[in-house]
Amino acid sequence: MPCLELSTNARIQDKSALMRALSDCVCLGLGKAETYMMVILKDELPMLFGGSEEPVAHLTLRALGLKDEAIALLAGDLTTLVQEKLGIESQRVYIVFMDADQGKWAWDGRTFA
Repeated sequence: MPCLELSTNARIQDKSALMRALSDCVCLGLGKAETYMMVILKDELPMLFGGSEEPVAHLTLRALGLKDEAIALLAGDLTTLVQEKLGIESQRVYIVFMDADQGKWAWDGRTFA
């Protein structure tokens, strides 16, 4: 159920390794199996933050039943991962956490409600 989307103006050299690291991070942080985890990467996008085109990242994590404790943990863990893997300073990383409504999220032709 979790879906993590990362958008950045940086070039991602090893997309597969980054996707796996992001997937592991989110699954561990949420205590979820990787079976339904989705990761979407978009790199080399035109992006501006704080009037600068220096490397920047925007992440959106959508999941069912997000807990405040998990959000607090993942905010730090995901930011650190992006900083280590892409060299993007933590002050240039935004993360949006979205708790999805079970009736508005579908998989395999039916909603989770």
